[in-house]
Amino acid sequence: NVSPVGVLAQTALETGWGKHVMPDGDGQNSFNLFGIKASRGWDGDAVNKPTLEFEGGVATRQTERFRSYDDVAATFNDYEKLLANNPRYETVANHRADLKGFAEALQASGYATDPQYAEKITRVAESPMMKKVLSGLKSDDSLPITKRLPTDRQQSGGR
Repeated sequence: NVSPVGVLAQTALETGWGKHVMPDGDGQNSFNLFGIKASRGWDGDAVNKPTLEFEGGVATRQTERFRSYDDVAATFNDYEKLLANNPRYETVANHRADLKGFAEALQASGYATDPQYAEKITRVAESPMMKKVLSGLKSDDSLPITKRLPTDRQQSGGR
């Protein structure tokens, strides 16, 4: 029950619109689209990566352990579990139609150390690029975001 556009904006922010998904230990795609760190309780694959963290408002370079996934579905499933099951993120829920509230709740919960994290998510979500991406996904305003299915005529090769 979170802002779907906010989630897309967060992945775009964390991965540079998909251009900078961190590699796993073998140099393959880690599929970590949300920058989720591998805390002590994480028992899956992980990769060490240099990152920029903010301490007392000051940016510092650190190496952190991040989760690594087998595929995109696994990263989305883990993200959903993280937000739904960790009490730290309980204020993030119920912002389905409230992009700014979603982003601010993520930041307030400590999801990221960047003091401008919420502002950055909101900027990405409201960007011309996001509008273009969303318009390409949506085929009919009465339906949820879907891929346009070919008509019977197109499938049969008709004119």
